[in-house]
Amino acid sequence: MFGFAASAIAQDGASPASTVSPNDVKEVSKQLWCPLCSGVRLDACELKACEQMRDVIAVKLSEGDSDQEIKDYFVAQYGPQVLGEPPLEGFNWLAWILPVVVMIGGGVFLWFRARSMIGGRTQEATAGAANSSAASDSEDEYGRKLDEELKHYD
Repeated sequence: MFGFAASAIAQDGASPASTVSPNDVKEVSKQLWCPLCSGVRLDACELKACEQMRDVIAVKLSEGDSDQEIKDYFVAQYGPQVLGEPPLEGFNWLAWILPVVVMIGGGVFLWFRARSMIGGRTQEATAGAANSSAASDSEDEYGRKLDEELKHYD
């Protein structure tokens, strides 16, 4: 009788793993983070607690729970940090919007800074061109005299 009960329990324990593929469990566990380790996804964590969490995911998937229901279950157990990303509500919107605003603002700043630097160089180049045209006139005069003197030696 004890052997029969043990085999029934073993079959129940094996049932979720046989109906749910490891890829299904991995897809859900990629969306969750280890509550004990900082910055380690649940699918990559080797802690015993994470193995148990993956087993719970397999059981819940075999029971027909959706990915969102499973994530909600773990958020209720461990808090929102298990999601690895802040939920899109309240003050957490700032965590999603601020990086984009900073990147756009930095790009605009760099564009204006580059334009002002190029504008200053353009004015310097224009002033330098005026000075070089006066210098080139005197160089032309020297070149003409040199050509005349060289003609005497030919």
